[in-house]
Amino acid sequence: MELESLEQHIGIELPVDVKAFLSIHNGQFYRGLGLFFESQFLSTSDIQLRWDGWRELDEEEMNEDCADYMKSSPEGYIKPLYTNKYWIPLTFDWAGNHIGVDFDPDSKGKYGQLIAFGRDEDTKLLIADNFSDFISKFIVALDAAKWEGGRFRGEFDTMSGLL
Repeated sequence: MELESLEQHIGIELPVDVKAFLSIHNGQFYRGLGLFFESQFLSTSDIQLRWDGWRELDEEEMNEDCADYMKSSPEGYIKPLYTNKYWIPLTFDWAGNHIGVDFDPDSKGKYGQLIAFGRDEDTKLLIADNFSDFISKFIVALDAAKWEGGRFRGEFDTMSGLL
């Protein structure tokens, strides 16, 4: 029911793999380090809350004001915008940044690709072609990480371990 309500609210049907994951792991508590590179994995209600927060901005004005320094890495995969209502956040880093699903890719991108976007992300970063690919890469990065007294160390510290 929550997934259907979220999809209706954002006007987008989420990919099957995202819905399957959310139906088993509907977010995490607001304590400690987040699951994905210290970012919190959002519940369906938190996805809606964060998405709504982005909608409170004047999207057209922000995108126009920031047009000169927004980029995509790699170039041409993600529209070089500050915000886009078709970017659906799945994580939150407590500073306004997200890993999310892109339903409005640029000319070289793929519908449903995972990207890094947010307040501090002038260069939008392509992370994976889809959610299942992201999870597979995450598992490999997690397996290679070293646990050192409460934190993972190595390539797992950043998303660079996925690329």
